[in-house]
Amino acid sequence: MEKRTSKRSLRVALVLGAAIAGTALVGWGGLAAWQAYSDNAGNSVSAGTLSHTNNGCASSNTLTAATGSGACKAIITVANADYNWAGQTGTVTITNTGSLTSTFSMGLASAPAASPSTSGICSDLQVTVAGSTGHYYVGSATAPVSLGSVGTVAVDSAGNGGTTTATWAASATNTFTFDVTPTSAWSTDSTVAGASCSFDILWTQQG
Repeated sequence: MEKRTSKRSLRVALVLGAAIAGTALVGWGGLAAWQAYSDNAGNSVSAGTLSHTNNGCASSNTLTAATGSGACKAIITVANADYNWAGQTGTVTITNTGSLTSTFSMGLASAPAASPSTSGICSDLQVTVAGSTGHYYVGSATAPVSLGSVGTVAVDSAGNGGTTTATWAASATNTFTFDVTPTSAWSTDSTVAGASCSFDILWTQQG
């Protein structure tokens, strides 16, 4: 009798153990199935653009492309100038085509190059640069600056003040007039005859 009771107790214990184990599995399974989520999707960061046109020529972020042959049209082109040559005027229109407010500066990309290098033709040239409002950024109507001494100057879109760092808003524009004239030494400098002088103007935009 005791043996039967003992076997029955063992069976009950096994059944109860299995039931408890099953309940535990169901419990853990239930915890795994009950979850909630929310998603803040589509987060992004985009940078604005720096770009401008130079008489319609697109800007570049590399110096070589910006000043390379054929990149943008020349401001002046003079051929067969004689001892009576009085100078030539050309214009450049700069427009901020980027999305960012930015600043601009203008200057020589490198020193003017004379050919032959022994000639004095470059030193016999002078220049003034005025904006569309008539403000002079380089020299003045009565005091041109020698071509070789043109430094980098800040330019704005409204002709405010002297050397200014005023910013250009998107779509802002300014037309700059370059007046290149000979110095008083031009007509008597024998090294000028047959020589040539070339120079590049570099426009720099910064955000």
